[in-house]
Amino acid sequence: MQEILERIIVDFVKNSGVIAASIMDADGLLIVSHAPNISEDEQEASAGLMSQLLITAREVSSAAGFGEVQNLMTEAEKGKLFVMNASDVYFGFFTEPNVSLGYIRVQAKRTVDKIKSSI
Repeated sequence: MQEILERIIVDFVKNSGVIAASIMDADGLLIVSHAPNISEDEQEASAGLMSQLLITAREVSSAAGFGEVQNLMTEAEKGKLFVMNASDVYFGFFTEPNVSLGYIRVQAKRTVDKIKSSI
């Protein structure tokens, strides 16, 4: 299964504007990652933080009565961060700042569907 997940995220990172991608469990432990320019320690730390971001967003959404959070997007000066629910795991990725949101969201949803069917 891990080899299949690795292939899925390697293919996703080939998309224009995607810098890195990873799949982590609900505790933020890295399952697979493809981040050519990010150290392994930074990838592991990022996975834990992305998981915590989604957990916090879920708590806020629940408190506000908005229901279940499926996706989280953060825009920063030098790029964007996405964390998406993929059943029992999370799919997180970083993009360049000017990535086409419509295109990347469609590609990310397709990737989440592939992850879900591979778990």
